[in-house]
Amino acid sequence: MGRNYRLKGEKMPNISKALLLGIVITAIMLTIYSCSKKKQTENLVQDRKELDVRKPIKDSTDIYGKGYFDYRDTIESFHMGYSIPRDSAYKVQNLKAFEDLNLLIAADSMNPGPYLDRANHLQNIHKYREAIKDYDRYIQLNPYNHSAYQNRGTAHERLKQYNKALWDYQMVLFLKPDDTIANFNKGVVYDVLNETWQSIKEYDTVIVKDPKLAKAYYNRGAAFERVEKYDEAIEDFIKATQLNPQYKEELDKKIDYLNYTYR
Repeated sequence: MGRNYRLKGEKMPNISKALLLGIVITAIMLTIYSCSKKKQTENLVQDRKELDVRKPIKDSTDIYGKGYFDYRDTIESFHMGYSIPRDSAYKVQNLKAFEDLNLLIAADSMNPGPYLDRANHLQNIHKYREAIKDYDRYIQLNPYNHSAYQNRGTAHERLKQYNKALWDYQMVLFLKPDDTIANFNKGVVYDVLNETWQSIKEYDTVIVKDPKLAKAYYNRGAAFERVEKYDEAIEDFIKATQLNPQYKEELDKKIDYLNYTYR
């Protein structure tokens, strides 16, 4: 068969022109996208570096960071089974955060900060197993931040991995002995494990550290009731209602019942 040669001056077929034009446009778009992503990643890395030099948190509000809540409110809601409603705006914001954090981790896998942030986001949407993996990685890179153990303990607790949760909460207290949440969480875990006297001991410690935490009196009162220490239970229930009026309707009935039945 003879070869086909294009004669000089013969026009290129339209399909070849269109293909060539498409390749050129695609290459330009990919270059622009690549440069944009690179710039975005550089900005995120710089922002993260600025965040990493901020002053450390000095109180025990470390589940999600200082400034978002009063930790007493968090204890009240977390251990009463309440959950914060997540509207569509939150979900979009959370998705954007994941994208940014994934970029940061891809840019520098040895930077611990984004792992902790991503783990907290995962915990917020109840993906506890995935969160634990990121907490593990963060702790591997930075084993001295008590808040990471606090948060990982919370995830273990949600998965009913109580021994692991206790270990994490104990690490919090090793790194930050004045922490309140860790003792409280230990008390809750011991409640679940039916180790009532051990839970009372933890609530005793919580109340010494923070005498205004109503939920500690509420839980200790319930523990005293289980071991038939009714006078102590009534005293704690009364104190809980004084500190937090939302308990009044529920606990007034319980106090009346205990007074009528056991006094």
